[in-house]
Amino acid sequence: MFTFEQLKRCNRTELAICRFVSAHIESAAYMSVRELATATYVSPSTVMRWCAKMGFDGFDAFRHAARAAANSPDRDPVPQADLGELSLFFSRADSPAFEAMLGEATSLLERADPIIFIGEGSSGTIADYGARLFANLGLFAIGLTDAFYPSGTFARPGMAVIAVSESGEMPKLLETVAGFASRGATLLALTNTPGSTMEEMCDWSFAAGLASERVNGGYNATSQLPAVFVIESLARRLVKLRSGTDLPDRSR
Repeated sequence: MFTFEQLKRCNRTELAICRFVSAHIESAAYMSVRELATATYVSPSTVMRWCAKMGFDGFDAFRHAARAAANSPDRDPVPQADLGELSLFFSRADSPAFEAMLGEATSLLERADPIIFIGEGSSGTIADYGARLFANLGLFAIGLTDAFYPSGTFARPGMAVIAVSESGEMPKLLETVAGFASRGATLLALTNTPGSTMEEMCDWSFAAGLASERVNGGYNATSQLPAVFVIESLARRLVKLRSGTDLPDRSR
């Protein structure tokens, strides 16, 4: 429905309208100006300015284009479904409550030494990425993707463990995390499943709540974007907290 060039010109509010329309094209095509404004938490005048910026000759022209897009035989619903679910996550992330949650985790990590990322399978890959990112930013972080590793050899009070697990129910990973807890480590969990065992046993937890997807006989294909987003957000906030300064502006 929208080109890359159009999206590149949008500000934050306008992108939110684009995300909603892309995820709900069938209903958006029949909404009034006021209904679309209400659904996207903006004013009707903002919707009209958005229409003009996106190249539509009025709101009726937008609805005509939206109906054509919704009825197009070439339209693939799978990318739209993916976009809708992730858009919902990022809409929740763009809130004071989400920022407060990140603040709690940052406070727990402020004096942690070292920070251990642990996970298995695809979650282990995300754990490795988190450790490398933290290390790149000057933080003492270690990636551990072997849940059978004898953690008692280096576990000690003052360390923090960030456990990455889509299900939050991997038995050996839970056992290893419990071992870290018995030695005084601070525990943080990045999961996809609210109310998981991993979430319940940690001092802080984040559950993305996306639809779990299993393919090829049970392999995990659930999106890991929320976990990566939280890891990168925590890394930058922690560096700022420890140094008292902002990281360079990446937009320049």
